[in-house]
Amino acid sequence: MPGTTQKIVSPSNIARLACILSVAIVALCIFATILAESERLWWRAYLVAQFRVEIFALSALTAIGLAAFRGSTPLAICASLCALINYSHLLPYYVWHSQSLMDSDKTMKLMQINLNVKNKQYEAVTSYVKKNNPDVVLFEELTPEWKNYFEANLKTHPFAITETRLDTYGIGMYCKAAPKNSRIVYLGESGHPSIVAELQGLEKPVCILHTHVQGPVKKEFFRWHEGQFLSMENEVKQLPRPLVVSGDMNSNAWTYLLSDFIRNSGLVDTQQGRGIRMTWPTPFYWRYGLFPLLAIDHFFVSDDITVKKRELGIPNSSDHFPVIIEFSL
Repeated sequence: MPGTTQKIVSPSNIARLACILSVAIVALCIFATILAESERLWWRAYLVAQFRVEIFALSALTAIGLAAFRGSTPLAICASLCALINYSHLLPYYVWHSQSLMDSDKTMKLMQINLNVKNKQYEAVTSYVKKNNPDVVLFEELTPEWKNYFEANLKTHPFAITETRLDTYGIGMYCKAAPKNSRIVYLGESGHPSIVAELQGLEKPVCILHTHVQGPVKKEFFRWHEGQFLSMENEVKQLPRPLVVSGDMNSNAWTYLLSDFIRNSGLVDTQQGRGIRMTWPTPFYWRYGLFPLLAIDHFFVSDDITVKKRELGIPNSSDHFPVIIEFSL
């Protein structure tokens, strides 16, 4: 029409934009992969290494897209290499860990729940524990209000070891059978409490260390985070077997601090052979995104324990999925 100007996007402009976008995404994959591989050198790189699943997914999808639409071969190769490097850290969780064929039929069930200090769904959580009927339930972010509610309403688990706090590092263990030699320990400089106890009910006592590691989101917090893992490693070496280590570690098992801890303490990650199950944050949790990003809630066991089942539970308004394991000796 007279007096109007039509802007036509030519195929060459679209191709140019696609090329720029491809270069930018591949550059991001390369940069993130280099940072993740440098996690021992800088605490911010350690944070990037937490997201290897996301870096792998972005790299793999980019490589597939470039190949499918006949994009730049060098870019496709770079994206593929980034995907392979990151997947090499994830692959062990999809390789089955051999376990004893002579395990007992007698089992013990543990449930780990990060309550979330802002969560007020007291009845929902208590009903969920009763429904699943674990032998031991392990809590993080245990506040005085949660403790008071459990004392009045969680009669199925009358034996409790707790240290409540108003921040996110209160901790508790509630058992059907009375544990032995229970104590609160403080690992590293963070001052956060952990629980050590001997669980009863199988052929021999099972020692457990339940903890909540400081989140490494600031430089000072990373120092506490690192120190807690080193202190926990020394503590675990002195504990009797069979042994379970549980808790919100605020780290994925493929990052160097946690993988070093697992290797040096001789423990087995219960995710191994079962695949990576993201535990935080839960879908549609109000202050986060729409899908879980990190696998930071863990159970590690000594090799004289056979894990028969590991599954995620229902969050009941928490930002973490509960983790449930069942094992024998």
